[in-house]
Amino acid sequence: MQANTTALPVTDSEMTRSIQEELISQASAGIVELPMLDIIFARMAVSLVSAFKSKAAFLCDIHFDNVEYRNWEDVAGELDPFGICANVEAKPWDGSLAISLDSAMIFSALELQMGGTPRPDSAPKRPVSVIERQIARQLAEVVLTDFSANVSRLTEARFLLDTMETPQQMAAMQGGKTPCAVGKMSVEIGPCKGSFSIIIPMATLEPVQDKFSKVFLGDKLGGDKSWREHILSTINGSSVKVTARVHQLSIPLVDILEWKPGTVIDLGVSEDKEISIICSGIPVFQGYAGKHKGGRVGFRVVREIEGGDLNPAEADTLGIQQPDAEGREE
Repeated sequence: MQANTTALPVTDSEMTRSIQEELISQASAGIVELPMLDIIFARMAVSLVSAFKSKAAFLCDIHFDNVEYRNWEDVAGELDPFGICANVEAKPWDGSLAISLDSAMIFSALELQMGGTPRPDSAPKRPVSVIERQIARQLAEVVLTDFSANVSRLTEARFLLDTMETPQQMAAMQGGKTPCAVGKMSVEIGPCKGSFSIIIPMATLEPVQDKFSKVFLGDKLGGDKSWREHILSTINGSSVKVTARVHQLSIPLVDILEWKPGTVIDLGVSEDKEISIICSGIPVFQGYAGKHKGGRVGFRVVREIEGGDLNPAEADTLGIQQPDAEGREE
């Protein structure tokens, strides 16, 4: 006898209740989201491409979505049973973290380093050998070095790669209900798709939680030289529109309504009146107009305009702060 069952659709109320339960679970576990971790891992997804090329001799594409906050036992239960995990000491934070690599990433990197060609789903379903464990340790060290470089821009960070463990052994490194921040990155090595994760217990992050819970908009993370060069080349090849403003005056509307072709408007300025050069609505230079080569009208720059050179009305319109009487900006 065969029984047929039909899955019932999830209602909006059930979905809402599930989300509420997840929020309550995170709050009761003391999980506080750390937005700086998302920024750090996103930067690593870019910088590790170059790091793996130079230090592990293979090309890859790396993608990162967002940090997940989960319990240690849930994370450990979903790891590739034929992968490997690196136990890492976080010296200044008096704690530890883990880096897990799945078998697809390990064997794809091994194939390339041995001169072969990696193939999808070719990783053997068995525990890693001594050579494969050494390759995994090399990859974990590359990840850890990059992670340390990015974290060091926020706070002191010294990480020591300790032991290489199997996923089954990793489950015993922390308590099952220990809340963790997990940064999982998918790695494409040729046609093969693998992944690695950085798993950090929230207790390890507690000494620096205040630094990771804020977004430092002006902070510089990573040293992406190629991106900086691209921006500079784009700026150098771009064009901007500049305007020469001879004079600005107020005229009654009734007079403007009487203007017609042929009307002469007295601007009330002399020939030696200074002219302002405006870029994107902001005055940048002042100087004088005159005859240039070929009888064309030219402009001679005399000085650069700063915030203190503008009258209060102009500065307020442009959103430029002016120094007060004691030289301080308001």
